[in-house]
Amino acid sequence: MKNSHSPHHQNLSSDVETAVPSSSAEQSQPSSVAPPSMTSSPATSSSEKPTAPAEDVAATRDPTSVASAAEFVTVERRSEYGAVCKWAIANFTRVKARALWSKYFEVGGFDCRLLVYPKGDSQALPGYISVYLQIMDPRNTTSSKWDCFASYRLAIENPRDSSKSIHRDSWHRFSSKKKSHGWCDFTPSNSILDPKLGFLFNNDCILVTADILILNESVSFSRDNNNELQSNSVSNVVVTGSSGDVLSGKFTWKVHNFSLFKEMIKTQKIMSPIFPAGECNLRISVYQSAVNGVEYLSMCLESKDTEKTLISDRSCWCLFRMSVLNQKAGFNHMHRDSYGRFAADNKSGDNTSLGWNDYMKIVDFMGTDSGFLVDDTAVFSTSFHVIKELSSFSKNGGLIGLRNGSGSRKSDGHMGKFTWRIENFTRLKDILKKRKITGLCIKSRRFQIGNRDCRLIVYPRGQSQPPCHLSVFLEVTDSRNSNSDWSCFVSHRLSVVNQKMEEKSVTKESQNRYSKAAKDWGWREFVTLTSLFDQDSGFLVQDMVVFSAEVLILKESSIIEELIDEDIDQPKAGSQLDKAGKKSSFTWKVENFFFFKEIMETRKIFSKYFQAGGCELRIGVYESFDTICIYLESDQSIGSDPEKNFWVKYRMAILNQKCQSKTVWKESSICTKTWNNSVLQFMKVSDMMESDAGFLVRDTVVFVCEILDCCPWFDFADLEVSDQSFI
Repeated sequence: MKNSHSPHHQNLSSDVETAVPSSSAEQSQPSSVAPPSMTSSPATSSSEKPTAPAEDVAATRDPTSVASAAEFVTVERRSEYGAVCKWAIANFTRVKARALWSKYFEVGGFDCRLLVYPKGDSQALPGYISVYLQIMDPRNTTSSKWDCFASYRLAIENPRDSSKSIHRDSWHRFSSKKKSHGWCDFTPSNSILDPKLGFLFNNDCILVTADILILNESVSFSRDNNNELQSNSVSNVVVTGSSGDVLSGKFTWKVHNFSLFKEMIKTQKIMSPIFPAGECNLRISVYQSAVNGVEYLSMCLESKDTEKTLISDRSCWCLFRMSVLNQKAGFNHMHRDSYGRFAADNKSGDNTSLGWNDYMKIVDFMGTDSGFLVDDTAVFSTSFHVIKELSSFSKNGGLIGLRNGSGSRKSDGHMGKFTWRIENFTRLKDILKKRKITGLCIKSRRFQIGNRDCRLIVYPRGQSQPPCHLSVFLEVTDSRNSNSDWSCFVSHRLSVVNQKMEEKSVTKESQNRYSKAAKDWGWREFVTLTSLFDQDSGFLVQDMVVFSAEVLILKESSIIEELIDEDIDQPKAGSQLDKAGKKSSFTWKVENFFFFKEIMETRKIFSKYFQAGGCELRIGVYESFDTICIYLESDQSIGSDPEKNFWVKYRMAILNQKCQSKTVWKESSICTKTWNNSVLQFMKVSDMMESDAGFLVRDTVVFVCEILDCCPWFDFADLEVSDQSFI
């Protein structure tokens, strides 16, 4: 067959709208979304994360499996909500009991005590001492729900040299279900039992101390139906309710002894009780951060998985406003808005924390006349709106490339259909319009295809101003959440479903290569907002909109190797390959070729870019008049250097996997700037797909491109001719 140098897109459909990456839109996502540094808690001074003991043998007031150590306990009270407990344990080196506990002492209305495992609990490494703080509700009712927030420091003191004392700091919200908190590997026992080190005194005593601060707080919580749940008692600040029913509301948290935690929040954080929002439990966290040399009050909303449930992937998309309320009449409150999808944990890749490191300057918050801190009380609140949604995902099915009933082949998990229903859509639009929020996007739950995490992204008011269109994108990311570069080719069909007449659904289809740098593709002008909200159009039924995504991912692998074939001519002088040392071969294996056969009748598939002689090149494949056409093209993206023009000589083949001697090679060349591609026509598709031909084996086709030569190219018009004449 003859080589064709016509542009490869001439045989493709020209009336199909191409998807674009959402990042290219004029409107960017709000900057109020928390930076990555906010996804983790402020650091403590400990090297190990504090935990609850594996078995809480001190959970009751009269345990039989715990020994009470000789009572030498003193308590220094610094305030009603702060105290230092000093507990001297006699004969520590000869203690045989598995666990020791101190007597109770009261701090902030709660009963506290210390728990020590001389030889470590079941979670500890061999040879370590475990130390915990336990806080109990003084009412001693195990069924009652209570919680309290405490910042604490546990230490084993060195009486001889206090600078050598071993201490660890942490914070925790204690509750009826989580009474104990501390470290299973507090310190190696040999680090304190050696008499020469100075920890032992007065006949083998050790001194364990606890510096405890209890937060004096009260909360109120109201849903949109104004059924308010309120508590002003510090011993009963738990907000309860059926979390699935709470889609919008307001949570207010008053801290009545903020100055007691003024130093603590520089390295730790204070956290509110949880409140229900959709499927998640959320809480407010407050701490202090330095941003560009300026100290700020930082505030974020966090999701907290409090219980193990049958629902392993609980999440909710939430639009929220976080506020610091001004307590002086006539003064303005501080508000900031944001949004995002919260997850119960970070395993799904969604957020567990959203907010601001630079919420407001600390001097503005702490100022005596500012009105935000009055009588040592600060008031924080958040109002929220959670979308009511339902999603489903099915693998295989009648998808892209399988429209003619030929879907009996196994897809190997590389195709699927995701359906996403959003209720109360008009109300969401009205909230965004009222708050004048632009550029907001809603992200669906993730679904996995071909070991890639996928999800839909919808902009309810579009990405342009004034709002005219709904924008819809598909996001694909690496499920391994790695920092390495990755790439995958995806064919996707996105739809806004017409719920009255499905054939009138708005559907757009495209094929794109996703990567770490380009992880979302779609359409900024998917459907007009006028037609979407038209009650007779069928897109909005009972205030619900339905979106769907049919996704097919190319199962592929590639490798680039140095050529060692001595029969191939050596590169000419001045070749870029000569400077690099070796010529190269790029092999691209497509393992689910059949599923892309119909796509290639009107579209193309293409490999990731590979480097050769300073060029970025890739292979493209499509079908024209039942003939497989293959081309090589260079990177023409904005990031590539437009001044560099290279001549590249190459040969291309479809590998015969049964008999390599039957592999047919075709040779051609391109100029990366002025003559970007040349199309090679190979064989009839029907001939290639014959089971005995050897080109298609187990639905796998292998394309090979060998770069034979590469050198700079220039036109004579580019040469500078001097006016000076030569004799």
